[in-house]
Amino acid sequence: MSTSLNIKNKDYVETAKELAAITGESITSSGLVALKRELLRQKSIKRLIQRTASGEDATMAAIREIQRRYAAIPTSSTLSDDDVLGYDDFGAPTR
Repeated sequence: MSTSLNIKNKDYVETAKELAAITGESITSSGLVALKRELLRQKSIKRLIQRTASGEDATMAAIREIQRRYAAIPTSSTLSDDDVLGYDDFGAPTR
C-alpha cells in the first residue's frame, strides 16, 4: 500500500530543507529520521507517565524482588567477620 504525502506548509518545507542540509540526507530521509526520533521520545514519555500513574515502575519492582530474595538467604554462619575476610586475631592475613 502506497500513501502519498503532499506538504504545503512553507515553514515545514523550509525546516525540512534545513535539516536535510545539515544531515546531508535527502529531505525525505531526514524527515523520516526526525519523525522516528520524535515518535520514540513520545512513546518514552507516555511510558513514564503510565509508570508514574501506576505508582511503581518495573525497575523498582525488580529491585524489590532482589531485596526480597536477598533477605531470604540464611545468615546463620558460625564464622566471624575476620574469618570470612581471612584475618587472624592479630589482623594478619591467614591466606
